[in-house]
Amino acid sequence: MKEVWKDIPGYEGMYQVSSSGRVRSLDRVLEHPQGAKRLKGKVLKHFFSSFGYHQVGLSGKTTSVHILVAAAFLGPRSKGAEVRHGANGINDNSISNLSYGTRQQNALDQRRDGTHGGRAVKRSDGKEFINLSVAAEETRCSRPNINHVLAGKRNKAGGFSWSYA
Repeated sequence: MKEVWKDIPGYEGMYQVSSSGRVRSLDRVLEHPQGAKRLKGKVLKHFFSSFGYHQVGLSGKTTSVHILVAAAFLGPRSKGAEVRHGANGINDNSISNLSYGTRQQNALDQRRDGTHGGRAVKRSDGKEFINLSVAAEETRCSRPNINHVLAGKRNKAGGFSWSYA
C-alpha cells in the first residue's frame, strides 16, 4: 500500500502524518525579531509513553501518534469516542489498524494488548469487567463505592458485592 501524507488538524503547513503512522515536519520559515529562520522538514523520531504508546513532540506539545493518524485520516472524533488499536496492537499506528470506538471497546483492546490499567473486577452475579473504571461506567455505580467494597469498607455497591477477578 502506498504511503499517503496528510496535514495534521491544527498543525496545517507545519506537520503531516502518514497512513503508515509516521510523522514529519514540513519546510517552513519562522519569523523572529533577529530575522527569519529557515527550518528544514524531517521525519520525527517517536518516543514511548509509560504505557508503551508511540508519541512525538509537536511545537513543544507531546501527542500520541495514533491520535494524530486518526484525526487526519478518520476525521474528528464524536463525543465520547476513543481511538482504538486493532489486532496488530499499539505498535502499529497505521490507519488500517485504527478506528474509533467506545470506552468499553477500547478497554477490551487494551486488555488484549496488555496495556490496560488496573485489575479486572467481578460482580457477585459473575459478570467480569476489565477494570474498576469500566465496571463503574457500565453499571452506573460510583467508582469509589465499588472500590470501598473491594477494600472491605462496605458490603455492597449497586446492589452487588465485588471482588478482584
